Amino acid sequence: MRGFVFYLAIGLLAALAQTSFLPLFFPPGLRPDLLLVLVIYLGLSEHMLRAVLLVLLLGGIQDSFSGTSLGLYIFVYLAVLLQVRLLSEHLNVESPPLLLLLIAGGTLVQDLLLAFCLTIFADVGSVVHILLPSFPLHVFVNLVAAAIGLFFILRIRPLFGFRSGLAGLMYQSKRHGS
Repeated sequence: MRGFVFYLAIGLLAALAQTSFLPLFFPPGLRPDLLLVLVIYLGLSEHMLRAVLLVLLLGGIQDSFSGTSLGLYIFVYLAVLLQVRLLSEHLNVESPPLLLLLIAGGTLVQDLLLAFCLTIFADVGSVVHILLPSFPLHVFVNLVAAAIGLFFILRIRPLFGFRSGLAGLMYQSKRHGS
């Protein structure tokens, strides 16, 4: 329960920073998606049920703060979480370069799903022409935000009784034996 509240508080702070604080200092193309970074980290570090519940809450928070289509970010973040979980079963989940690669892939999936959903379900015209040219900059900004966030999360986790280092998947030892 303590971890759930910790990640929910981090998510609330990230959503507040992303929607109120960062727009004051960064132009629209240079704003990182802090909640996406947290969703990917949750996919690597938490049990599936806890990660899904947190992602549903974080997606709802993102929709209520900045979304015009209710449920859009819930769907997108849940799809990214499932992608991370599927990939992490076959890869070394305690590798920092893997986390950065997953953030780049998660950014691609997020942008493509947002473009698809907004094109099909919303009446906003062709958003693909807006999202795809900004994709490389979006990946770069998310990678920088992930590196900074990873630094702080790895420093804060031991203060709350969590083990140091990257968390890895908690169920991996049950599946692979030791």
